[in-house]
Amino acid sequence: MRTDSRLIQMFVAVADTLSFTRAAETLHVAQPWLSSQIRKLETQLGFELFIRDSRNVALTAQGNALLQSARTVMHSLNDFHLCASMLRRQEEQPLLRMGLPPYSHLFAERVALLDRFARLLPKIRIETVVGWSPELVEKVANGSLDLAFTVGDVIDPALEYQTIARAPCSLYCRSDDALAKHDVVRSGDLKGRTVLAFERALNPPLHDQLFNAAAQAGATLRVDHEMMSDLWLQHILDGDMLGLTFIRKPPAYLLDRMSMRPFADVDDVRLRLARRRSALPPAGEQCWRIAQDALS
Repeated sequence: MRTDSRLIQMFVAVADTLSFTRAAETLHVAQPWLSSQIRKLETQLGFELFIRDSRNVALTAQGNALLQSARTVMHSLNDFHLCASMLRRQEEQPLLRMGLPPYSHLFAERVALLDRFARLLPKIRIETVVGWSPELVEKVANGSLDLAFTVGDVIDPALEYQTIARAPCSLYCRSDDALAKHDVVRSGDLKGRTVLAFERALNPPLHDQLFNAAAQAGATLRVDHEMMSDLWLQHILDGDMLGLTFIRKPPAYLLDRMSMRPFADVDDVRLRLARRRSALPPAGEQCWRIAQDALS
């Protein structure tokens, strides 16, 4: 025997109110019709669900025993309809899952490109995930992201890349530091100095690109968890330490206390857009082509 879910909904409504009149109002149906539908359900089940008299309605023992199962059915139906509604919205508004590295907003090209995606593809909903580049590359490779911007040479053979922007490496120091007088700083100039660095595990290729030359020249690397933030700049000022990074510029209020000098022994850091070599969802393919057109 299969029971119509609508009848189960009516049973729960009457059980919740213990009133056919109030349940009918809740369900927006006529009370006599609701009563007849409950009788129909009782006939199908083979026992009565309610004890009725002229003034009161109460659950029978069988009705009370069945109520929790009926509620479970209603919760499952609600979940079903919610899921169907979400899938319908996704069909109506395609989803693009995009990965963004921390601080990638400092690349004007990345900001402009993401804005271009949204402007040229207004029907696509862009969902962004922030993470370090190796994590984003892994998510693109396994399909949990469609596209990702990456910083540094994080390579996966399953992916293809296009370079979006390049940023030179700079050295940050106090304005009264001897290095502030150099037109260009080289790795040999950092011997015996302390350079603030992020943890290598976060992005090994980028870490090696930025800091290997300094370390090989005799600099000491010290992990700073506030890398590229204003607090990181303050650590440089307060601790007589140095910073090596890209794209970041000191805020105006620190310009008289801090100097930024080109660092010669590090190649430009690349911001790239990555995708799987296999077929992408249409939204991903469209964004990939938009990026190609913008670069050309």
